[in-house]
Formats: sequence, structure tokens, C-alpha cells
Amino acid sequence: MSTADHPFPVAAPSEAGVDADAVRRFVRRLTAEDVSLDSLLLYRGGKLVLDQYWWPYAADRPHMTHSATKSFVGTAVGFALAENLLRLDDTLVSFFPDKVPSDASANLRAITVEDLLTMRTGHRVGLSGKTWRLLKTSWVEEFLRAEVEFPPGKAFTYSSATSHMLSAIVQRVSGETVFDYLTPRLFAPLGFSGHSWDTDPEGICSGGNGLSVRSADFLKWGVLHLNDGVWEGERILPEGWVAAVSSWHVENATSGTWNGAEFVPQDAADSDERPEGYGYQVWLDADGAYRASGMFGQDVFVLPHHDAVVVTTGSIKHGRHRLLSGLLHDELVPAFTGTPSSAADERLAAELAGTHDAPPVSSVTPAIDVDGARFRCAANEDELDAISFRREGDELVVTLEDTRGAHDVRCGLSTWVESRTGVTGWRLHHSYQSESMRVLAAARWSAPRVLRIDWYFAESPFHDTVTAEFTGDGELRWHRRANVNSGATERPVVSARRE
Repeated sequence: MSTADHPFPVAAPSEAGVDADAVRRFVRRLTAEDVSLDSLLLYRGGKLVLDQYWWPYAADRPHMTHSATKSFVGTAVGFALAENLLRLDDTLVSFFPDKVPSDASANLRAITVEDLLTMRTGHRVGLSGKTWRLLKTSWVEEFLRAEVEFPPGKAFTYSSATSHMLSAIVQRVSGETVFDYLTPRLFAPLGFSGHSWDTDPEGICSGGNGLSVRSADFLKWGVLHLNDGVWEGERILPEGWVAAVSSWHVENATSGTWNGAEFVPQDAADSDERPEGYGYQVWLDADGAYRASGMFGQDVFVLPHHDAVVVTTGSIKHGRHRLLSGLLHDELVPAFTGTPSSAADERLAAELAGTHDAPPVSSVTPAIDVDGARFRCAANEDELDAISFRREGDELVVTLEDTRGAHDVRCGLSTWVESRTGVTGWRLHHSYQSESMRVLAAARWSAPRVLRIDWYFAESPFHDTVTAEFTGDGELRWHRRANVNSGATERPVVSARRE
């Protein structure tokens, strides 16, 4: 990363009082626990001491933040409060008189902005972005129609829908999306670049997830909070906002258990997670640390007692991403009280050498020529109509035809090829579906009649692997799976016959 991408002085770990051997043990422990990171940035004492990316992730690529988006929405609310556009005790329904059902319950009418910030809305279950991203109707109206079983302001129920209402409120009171509202207040002053934010069917930025940023910009949000909202000598966040954000508004918070569509609250005493609290759209730790946190390992850890910020982006299997916070506190935090040395710096550098390198692409000699071949699919759950292949130089273009249209993916035959695609993948990608995704792809013959195809969606955690088996009688068996998902990671085999 060049200095144009971030304003932080770069130093070896020992120069910032960091024991690189402890960092090395942390990385090794992650591998042992099958906790896969895409990037790891470590800032301590005003210096960037680690800026690590694992292929195919890189400093100039934005990355989905998933639920860490919530913390940026919380920041927008902080600005709106300071500008007197809203108050903490304003009721939710007061912002949407045109959308509130005529039979709205007393519990719904009692929900306040602060209840939304602290996830204490009175709902029995919390809706995931996975569910909401499939809705084509008004997400605001869907929320206002949902039953509010309990009085708000009491029990914690983690919900992406709750954060979305905060985004909708900021848009109502400011007249612009949260993305546009934050641009002059946060993104521009901190030098964000290449970021984007998904919207709902009404053009409201998704409040629970949907923001993509570079890891360096993710770090800037953490450093801004570490410095109490001051950036390069200039106050950016309102006075007192960081203290309000990181206060223990909720004791013993837990995201609950995932049933495939929603989060079901769970008593913290019955959870095997490390005890945590919740502030204003951030998670809190007992040692004074707090974090913005997203599924699959997208986290900014602010560690005030150690003058440090740690950023991760990851492709951690669903469920295992909850290990990350505990491992960081157990294995990485000791780096700040260990014994720094230049020899340890060298050992860490050697440990991480080669992690930027792409794996080789090599094939056996195929027993079939698929150039120009088109296969008609039998009826299948993925609604695939046809699969075709064509050779263009040293690339194999794979085309999938389905109810969304025809989608090409360019795959290198001897090296990795980067392109953009709209190939359908939402069933394997936590319901995310973009019309244009960056993909690094390769195709190799792993056996004379077996083609392995790898698609790395390098601005997200998702890596799809396809096994295409060609029989001698013109049949194709197409099997697609993903590395991570909030549900099943494999799709049923699709059978097809050559035309």
C-alpha cells in the first residue's frame, strides 16, 4: 500500500512496542482453528505496523463489511443528533407517518431512536439481511408491520432490520442517503476511496449490511474512534459521541442463535460466546475494547488501553467467526505487553512471505474438447437453463443461462484472469446478488473428464468451486459449492446434456 492510500507512518512491529512473535502465534492459531482471514491490519501508537493481505485480496480492493455496516450507520446518527435533525427519544413512527399501519400497537409506537441504536426494540426475533435482501417491497413498511411482542427499551434482540430503520430515519431527516450524508462528514475528510453501499428497493442504503470499503478505510474508522473523534488535529465526530457509542447500554448482549433466516435471542448465560455488551451499534468487551463486527470476520477492534486498532476482513465459516474476538484477546493482545525485537519482526515477515502469491494453474491432458459446447439442463432448483463453454486464446469463457439472463465468467487456463460478472450466486452468498462482481477465475482439468473451475469474488468473502464432470455419452454433471455462507454451502448437482 502506498502512502497515498493511508496517512499512517509505517513501522516495524518492534518500533511500535509490538511483540511480533505474539502476532505470529495469533496467525498460526487462526490457521489451526480454521479461521481464514483476507486481511489483517495492526495500528499501534500512531503507526501502521502490519498491513497483510492473503491472495487474492489486496490493499486497493474494497471488501464487503456485512454487519460492520451497522457501526457506520450509528456514526451517521451521531452526526444527525449533533445537527439537531433528531433526538434519542424521538419515536420511530414519528418519522414515517405515511407508512405506519392504522392498527399499530402501543409497543411499536413506543420504539425510540435510542431503542434502535441499542437493539432493544421489543421484537421477539431479529431479521437478518439475508432475509431482507430478497424482499422487493418496502423494507420500512415490512418493519412497521412486524409484531412487536414486548415493550421496547428492555431486552436485546440483534437485528439487521433494526439498523436499516436508522438508515431510513437519517435519510428522512437529512433528505439524502446515509452514503451521501456521510460523504462530506466522514468519507471525504478521512480520504475514503472506492467504497460503495447497497440500497433497498426504495433507494435507502441498507442499514444492517451492504457497505464495502478498503481495509485501510476500515482502519480509519477505528483510528478516528481511538482518538475520540479527532482526525489529524481536526474534530470530525461530535464531542462526546465516542464515549456515548462505547458506553455499556446493554449488559450481556448476544446475537443469539441463527435458524437460517433470523436471529433467535439467547440468554447470555446459555451461550458459549465470550460475555459482551452493546453500545450504539458496536459490540463491547470487558477490557474496554469495542468493535464494529460483520459476519465471516469483518471487524474493527478499537483497543483504547493499548493505543491500538486491529482490522480484519475474512472468509471465516459461519459460526466460527465468533471465535475471532476471543482469539484476538487471548493471542494478539499479549503482543502489546510482550518483548519486542527486530528478530521477531523478521520471523513474522518470513511467516507471511508468499501469502500474496496466486496458486499455480495446471491441468492434466483433457479427454474432451468443450470449446463451443452447449449443454441443456434438466429441471433444477437453481433454475439453470443451459451451460456453455468457448475458448478465447488462453481463456475459457463459461456462460450460465438462467432466469436472470446469460452470465459470462472468464477463466484462465494457465493463469488467473480478473473480470466482472453478474453470474447468479445469491443462494450461496448470504443472499447477496450484484449485477457486476469482480471475480478472479481459473479453470483446470483435474482429471481427463473433470474440469475444476474456481471463482474468487475478490471484494467479498465468497469463493465458489465448480466441478464439471463430462461423461462419454454427452452428459454433464455440474456441482457448485462455496467456501462460506450463512446456510448450505453446496447446491444440488445439475444434470445437463450436450446439444
